[in-house]
Amino acid sequence: MDTETSSLRDDMSSIYMEDGSFWERTHKPRLIILIRHGESESNKDKKINENVPNQLVALTDKGWQQAHNAGAELLKVLNVENRPLANQLGKKYALSDEQDCGKLPMVGYKPLNKSLDKNIVFYTSPYRRTRETLKGVLNVLDEYNLHNTNVATCPDYGYKPNGRQKSAVWPSPDHRPSGEYENDKSTHNVRNMAPGKTYLKYRVKDDPRIREQDFGNLQDVNNMQDTLKKRAAYGHFFFRFPQGESAADVYDRVASFQETMFRHFNERHSHKPRDVVVLVTHGIYARVFLMKWFRWTYEEFESFTNVPNGCMILMEYDEMLRKYVLRTQLPKWDMLEE
Repeated sequence: MDTETSSLRDDMSSIYMEDGSFWERTHKPRLIILIRHGESESNKDKKINENVPNQLVALTDKGWQQAHNAGAELLKVLNVENRPLANQLGKKYALSDEQDCGKLPMVGYKPLNKSLDKNIVFYTSPYRRTRETLKGVLNVLDEYNLHNTNVATCPDYGYKPNGRQKSAVWPSPDHRPSGEYENDKSTHNVRNMAPGKTYLKYRVKDDPRIREQDFGNLQDVNNMQDTLKKRAAYGHFFFRFPQGESAADVYDRVASFQETMFRHFNERHSHKPRDVVVLVTHGIYARVFLMKWFRWTYEEFESFTNVPNGCMILMEYDEMLRKYVLRTQLPKWDMLEE
């Protein structure tokens, strides 16, 4: 599918394939959600980057709290059958004022509960801080399933955010890599499942294309401060870090990933439904993702700043408009200045 054709994706209920055949569009996720990872050790102390590879930077304790809060916030926007339980978990994992990620306001959205969200697909950056954030989110979903359906996650089969380097074995009949997981009921104790209750299913898939912008390898803090000043003067989108990427380079990765998403959406006979798609990613990547999706100019990209750590961005499919609508109000640089 060429770029011009893909740009019309939201306005069409069907598409023409390359061979000229007509393929009716079957199902789009109700929601596409982006979650920025919780506070990392690097967010707290930039000197970490001098000794720790970027992909191995972990969450802080505050970051883990933000990750669990993100899971509770996710439950709030899903169409779930047990709304009181979702609200209860929201209160349990709410952040105190000094820990608040600055939850972003949503405009024109509320869960309707017309049809339940039963299947969630998570894509995550393979960086440690994003995987750990996803683990925090999944902990909350597992807790919801436990109290709503009486199905507990078996510890041996839970999602493992951190794999062992140089020892990954895949494929194997009894092993999956760290970045791939399904909470299939076959791996859980379902004998005592509450009758008539909906078990919330989710699948996880690593995708390196949604990783952080590459700022170079191990970074000297003083040199990086000088580089960031140059970027501020040059412009955030086109400035390329030495031995790293520009946001324009990230745009190319975003385009590739979105085309993969569209192919999944257009699968006519999919055996793996996806009511909601969630990307657990990074601040700059999330902005570039929205830029590509909504066809913003680079000037519009420059006007926005990163969402705070642990915050969620929500896109909802509008059946009347036949396209996704951004429901989250994003922060801008001029808002910060005010």
